[in-house]
Amino acid sequence: MAKLGKTPTKRRGRSYKVTAVEELERLFAQGDGIVLMNNKGLTLGEATALRAQMRANKVAVKVAKNTLIRLALRNTGYDTTEVEKALAGPTILAIGLADPVSPAKGVTEFLKTHEEKLEIKGGLLEKKFLDRAKVEALAKLPGREQLIAQMLGSLQAPVQNLCYALNACVTQFAWALSAYQRKLEEGSGSGT
Repeated sequence: MAKLGKTPTKRRGRSYKVTAVEELERLFAQGDGIVLMNNKGLTLGEATALRAQMRANKVAVKVAKNTLIRLALRNTGYDTTEVEKALAGPTILAIGLADPVSPAKGVTEFLKTHEEKLEIKGGLLEKKFLDRAKVEALAKLPGREQLIAQMLGSLQAPVQNLCYALNACVTQFAWALSAYQRKLEEGSGSGT
């Protein structure tokens, strides 16, 4: 029985956990790059700022119990043996929905101003565990759009160089014809 003036709190039941695991499974199946973070005292405002920054990069941010994360990872085909080390303490997940590199980039960008309150535990990419150093290295890679632009630039460069070379040949030929024409005009103008 509850004490006078206090209302008893309701325990979350099994249905809450099932719903949470299903939501995590859906996110893990939909996204590819996942970053696991340790919350070392983010305030509500800072957590809201993190979510907003990540949402702009199409990254979902979730806080869940480690047992539920472990279960959802197992159910979606991830090998959880290496992840076990990272699933200790309060865990925040950043799950990339569009680009597998964007969670690592977004978290490292956020860490520049909140390093004392958030820590990277590790990550998952293509169902393989990445330690903290590998997640930070992944964040330094160019994004998907930048890689596509670089690839298109490298494909375009040989064609562009060929056009410049052909244009130079035509230009030099035109200059040679022009010089020859001037020479003929000078020769015919001096003979009359």
